[in-house]
Amino acid sequence: MSKIRAQIPIYASIVITVICIFGVGFMFRLNSGKIIDDAVVGSLEDSCKAQAVAFSMRLKDQTLVLESDAHFFENVDMDDFGEVGKILSMIGREALFNTIGVADSRGRSLDVNGVETDVREFEFFRRSMAGKTAVVKSDFSDFNYWDALVLSAPIMRNGMVVGVIYGIFTNEELNSVIEGFSYDDKMASLLFGSDGTILARSNNPVLVTNRIVNFFDIGTSWGLHGNDTLESLKIDLEKNQSVVIPYQTGTKKRLAIMTPVGIHDWYYAIVTHQSVITDIIDTFSFHVIIIEVILVLAFSLLLFSILFLLKNNDSINRMNEKFRIATKQNQTVVFDFDCEKCAIEFNGDTEFIFGEQVDRIESKDFPILQRLIHEDDFSLFKALRNFNKDNLDTVNREFRMKCFDGNYYWFKMLGTFIKNQDGSPRKLVGNLANVDDVINKERILKQKAENDALTGLLNKGTFQERVEDVLSGAKKDDLYAFYIIDLDNFKKVNDSMGHIVGDKVLVDTAQKLCLVFSDKDFVGRIGGDEFSAFLKLSSDGKKIGEKIIREKAAAICEKLNEIYTNGNVKVNVSSSVGIALYPEHGQKYNDLYKNADSALYLSKNGGKNQFHIFNTVL
Repeated sequence: MSKIRAQIPIYASIVITVICIFGVGFMFRLNSGKIIDDAVVGSLEDSCKAQAVAFSMRLKDQTLVLESDAHFFENVDMDDFGEVGKILSMIGREALFNTIGVADSRGRSLDVNGVETDVREFEFFRRSMAGKTAVVKSDFSDFNYWDALVLSAPIMRNGMVVGVIYGIFTNEELNSVIEGFSYDDKMASLLFGSDGTILARSNNPVLVTNRIVNFFDIGTSWGLHGNDTLESLKIDLEKNQSVVIPYQTGTKKRLAIMTPVGIHDWYYAIVTHQSVITDIIDTFSFHVIIIEVILVLAFSLLLFSILFLLKNNDSINRMNEKFRIATKQNQTVVFDFDCEKCAIEFNGDTEFIFGEQVDRIESKDFPILQRLIHEDDFSLFKALRNFNKDNLDTVNREFRMKCFDGNYYWFKMLGTFIKNQDGSPRKLVGNLANVDDVINKERILKQKAENDALTGLLNKGTFQERVEDVLSGAKKDDLYAFYIIDLDNFKKVNDSMGHIVGDKVLVDTAQKLCLVFSDKDFVGRIGGDEFSAFLKLSSDGKKIGEKIIREKAAAICEKLNEIYTNGNVKVNVSSSVGIALYPEHGQKYNDLYKNADSALYLSKNGGKNQFHIFNTVL
């Protein structure tokens, strides 16, 4: 009677769970249509907004390109089209526009193709001459390009606008940009103005034919029941909010999602068939039915399993469950390795290793287990053989093993040999524990102790230790290079733009230095804005080695020469580099450091943004 009473909560839980499953399934089926409709429309609306933002960011990126290129003309005589043309030809090869041009303050223009014209009447010219960047859609019927999108930026000199640089997107290129954002052939993407004029479109003539030039002409009726007017739609758009509205073209029902771009009064739209949503609802409803059937079958199987388990010995089941829970939480497995049969039995939860419960591995499957061991830890097998050979009693080893998720984890094996009467090993019994967290924490602590907290590079002490380790085993015919890199004008960055920008400069510098040097080299931060690098060269000859050393130094100067700005202040940060060579300029760390620092001093005094090798200048 007491057992029956103890099992009443179990049966009650089963009944309540079954009722809940069917109840939730029934309620979900009733509301799935609206839920899916809202979800799909919401997804389309998010996609439309994302594409609109991507388009806007594309234009902003292009504008930044123009603003950057405008600096090339700051000190150029804008009346000298010969000099202007040379610079245009230089930057034109990297331009992302159909064409790029420059106009002087009077509107005389020269483009990268050498074509001269007058642009003073165009809106983009007037805006940029007022000191602003501009994005203008214009009809250039009297110009070399028509129906084009023009981006322009002012060319400044001593705080005055002396000209305008502009780039042109043709209609074909705009369509290509929109086509790049459109990822589904069941949808069409459009860019249109407040009057409905289509400015660009993706290539999907099934939804929006090329004959339609006005967005408001794509439908014969608007609204859920075709009773909305174009005036009400335009009012909704003027509120500068996203609009989702169904429309109909003949007998074809479609859906349009519109959102403002944030440039002029332009809008971005995604057009799709309403049948897309209907198909998703039908497919999802079918899958819901399948899932419900699977859940019922699975729960029925679970029910029968539970009833079967209840008939078994409760105490043994409880002990096994406790043992399994404990081993799963600790990710520890007890093993019994039969040395003679080369087979392993496991006790505990092995799912975290194999992805499923494995109780025994036979000798024929043992090579599979061996392949799970990391190749750098194959010494484990040699160590086990040595344990047998040396007649030892215990094993204590750490190694990496690949688990079911495809990642390697650190494990610790503690075992004891059970031997035959002749002393030969018969079994190895012990436990296997996942100690990945412990080892990783130790590594993190070690890394924090060795690396600079801001840049992630080696700190001063660790850098010196690594270099000294290499030098202690170096030969006199080896060739190493010791670099000291000091940032020029870094103090001006901190003083004028703050330490947040200063920290960004240091992080950028660290990342760029890591691009110049390989993983086998050492790169460290040894002071506030002072960095160091130790280049290890192969024995390819002194001339080749020194050529590589100079190329690395030139790459440092080139990559670290950058203008930083916070919108108001601009600071040109560059680098001065000093180099000392092993063994020519020293065989100890301090000697190389001292001589590289002397070469750095000459780079600083020589005008900065340059490098010197100690023996070359002294």
